[in-house]
Order: sequence, then structure tokens, then C-alpha cells
Amino acid sequence: MKKAVFLFFIIFYTCLFSQNIDREITDRYVKENIAVFEIEDVSTEYRKDLGKKVTTLIENSLTRMNRFNIVDRANLDKYLKEMELQLTGITEEQVIEVGKIYGYSKAITGRITSANVTFDYDIESGSGNIYANVDLVLQIVDVETTKILYSSKISGSSYYSINRYPSMALREAALDEACNDLAIQVESKMKNVFKIILKISDIKDGNVILFAGSEHGISKNTRFKVYSKSEDIVLPSGNVIEGEYKEKGTLRIKDLGREYSIAKISRGNDIKAGDIARETHIGNFLVGFNINYSAYKMKSLQKTYQSSTNNGQLNINLNKNDFALGMHLRVGYDNNLFSPNLSFGLLFGDFFKTSYGIDIRFNFDINVNIYKEVVRFVFIPHIGLGLTFTDIGNVSGGDYYIDANTSIPNESKISSRDIFFGLGAMAVIQYNIKDTLGFNFGIGYKLYTKPINLGTYYDGNSFALPEEIKNEKIKTVNLTGFDFMIGIYGLL
Repeated sequence: MKKAVFLFFIIFYTCLFSQNIDREITDRYVKENIAVFEIEDVSTEYRKDLGKKVTTLIENSLTRMNRFNIVDRANLDKYLKEMELQLTGITEEQVIEVGKIYGYSKAITGRITSANVTFDYDIESGSGNIYANVDLVLQIVDVETTKILYSSKISGSSYYSINRYPSMALREAALDEACNDLAIQVESKMKNVFKIILKISDIKDGNVILFAGSEHGISKNTRFKVYSKSEDIVLPSGNVIEGEYKEKGTLRIKDLGREYSIAKISRGNDIKAGDIARETHIGNFLVGFNINYSAYKMKSLQKTYQSSTNNGQLNINLNKNDFALGMHLRVGYDNNLFSPNLSFGLLFGDFFKTSYGIDIRFNFDINVNIYKEVVRFVFIPHIGLGLTFTDIGNVSGGDYYIDANTSIPNESKISSRDIFFGLGAMAVIQYNIKDTLGFNFGIGYKLYTKPINLGTYYDGNSFALPEEIKNEKIKTVNLTGFDFMIGIYGLL
């Protein structure tokens, strides 16, 4: 029973990995010979040349990828005519038959099933919006295995505002934009289907040598997952089960040549020549969530001011507070060494009893690897803006008259809104659990200005404090001080 379960997992993992490895893995990356057949337009014939336009855009996208040898369509069309066939509307069987003779290993075919332009326009305002959408059913055919590698509906769209009634030329332009977007979507799909997979050629001074470079579509942002393959299992019947692929680590491109690249090991151990490197996508869009324990100083002050005309009293009642819990949402761009990001925070003040704050920071992370990219020291200088909302007292005993014509109703709550500007810095230790997930903790200090009062309010109405109270120099909050943080982050 245990053997059966073991074999099941090996078969499952092998099949899962083999979906992405559909050819022999070599030391050098070999470009695919790929033919792009003219896209058939079976839509509502919004434009008769739409299929040709989309075909050209897809070819241009594949050329930019630098990952394929594109079969010249003019020569291919000439060859097909000799066989009394056409580029448009060719069947799957014919694509495979021609490919075996003509020498391409993959082929792209497709049909535009829908192409629409709609708009809404308000004559009175002279403005509106225009929308365009193009739907394509795309197929990628493997000539050698006669299988369809990929088949799916892909959509391209465009949308923008207009300040005049949309002419036919404007609608055509919107449709062109949708076609451009469609080509970008196709390029993205092709990158997922045709990932670069090859054996590691050599390792020198801790750097991994890969015989694939800029001529094959690799850039400085390309990352690779490394796998090792265990020995095949030969069953008593003579059947062979391919060995399991085991993940060993991650590579980041360090130096890039035309036909080779040098990568550093950002994660993993025991990576060696002969292991398999497979292109992977690790995004640079950073999203994080931090819990902060920050200086949020409030001095205790209890004082009563008597109205000069009646029994009304203005009671100032500020509670002492030193630190506040806070939550920060962080978004930005991770660029290995430097990671600029913006964080939006909510400070709980004295747990919302009388005060709370908003903390906005522009952070500029400086990353220093301690152990590969698994453990990092991060120095985070930031520019900050703080807003606080504080209940500073109330009115009791009757209306409180500020002067003969202005009064604050009895039982009104008095609040203050203040703004702060400042600088700060944090020293953080970051542990990356995975390439795309990690947590961190750190300590820092921030220097913020004294509160700049934005106004005092009662029941949402703005008013000015009497001079005698202003002279008391009531200080609501001071954000200068230590800052402690723990959080998690992810890359998308």
C-alpha cells in the first residue's frame, strides 16, 4: 500500500512538471521554429482587414519576445499555394502536415469571434466614453506531438473619454487600441506556455552559468526555479516511471550576455551543474501589512473655563498617553536593492477613547542581503505626514459664550484636528519564507513637527478657541519618538 501511494505521488508530480516541459531539455536554449497563420475573422465584419491586422500585431509581439524563429509568412503563403492551401482557414490537420514538411515545430492559429465598438455620448455636455472589444480564440499546435498545447479565448479592449461625437475614424482608432491590447495578452500567454527550461551548464565562484541570454528574451528581471531530477524507476514489468522533480532553489540574473547569462543563487543550497533551471515569474509589485507601536504622546491636562455670561463651562480634558498601536498597509515596487513604497496607517491613539490618527509615509527601503535573499537587513528612511483627531473637552452647565454673539451649545464635545510633517528611519530584519512571501520586524525613530492646528470643532461646526485658552498652549499630540514594527509582505 505504501509503495502504491509513493508511486502515485511520483507519477502525479512528474505529470504536473511535464506539462511545462514538452521537449528535450538541453544545455543551450534552442529557439522554436513557429508559424503564425493568418487569423480568421468570423466576427460581424466590423472591419474586413481585422484578421490581417491582428496577425501582424501577434507576429510583432513574438518578434519582441526574442524567443522564436518566426516563419516568413510570405514564403509560407507561397508554399501553401503550391499545395493549393491558404493561410486563412487552414485546418489543424493541414497545419500539422505542412509543419512536418516545411520544418516548423509550433503553429499559431486563431479566429476573431467578436469585434465591437460602443459609446455613450451626452449632447448637452459634449462628452462621453467609447469602448472597443475584440475576442480571439487562440490555438497553439505542436506539430511533433500533433497535440494542441493551448486553446483559449483571449480578449483585448480599450476605453477612453471623448469630447465630441465619435466619428468613424475615432471608432476605428478605438478598435486599433483593442487589437494592440489583444496582442499584448497573446504575448503574455506565449511567455507562460514557452518558458525557458534548460540544464545548468556550470557553476563558477558561486555563480550559475546558463546558456541563454538576451537573444532568447531573458532580461535582468528574469528569475529561474532550479529542480533536480531523481533516477527513473524501472517496474518489474519493464515500464519506466520518470524520476521526481524536486525544487532546490531560485536564481536571479546577475550579468546578461547575448547568448549566455550569469545568475546568483538567491535561495537554496546544493545547486549544481546538470540541475534544471526553469523560468518563473516573480512579480515586483509589493504589498505589505505592518503592525506598529509608535510614539503618540499626549500630556495630561484638566482645566475648566467659566462662561462670563452664565453658568456654562468649557472643560478641557486631555488624558496622558505615550504610545499607540497602529496598522499600516504598504504598496510599492521591489527592485532588489531599492524598494520605494507608500504606506497608509491608522493609529489607534489611546484606543479611540479620545484620539486617533492617520499616518502616511513615503518609504525608500535599502536592502542588504545577509544570507542570500533569505535574510535581509533593510534600512528604511521615510518622509511622513500625520493627521490626528482628538476630543479635547466638552461644554457643561449651559451654553458657553465665547463672546456676546458666539456660543457653544451645552453638552457639546470639543475636538481638535492637527497636522504634522516629519522624517524618520527604521532598521529592519526581514526573513523571506518564500520568494514571494516574508515577514519583518524592526525599530526606528521619527522626528515630526509640533501639531499645526487645522481647526477646532463642536458638532461638526468650526470655531476659534478664546485667547485665554490659546495662551495655555494646549498640546494635543506629539508624534516624535520611537517606532516598533512587525509585519508581513508579498510580491505579486
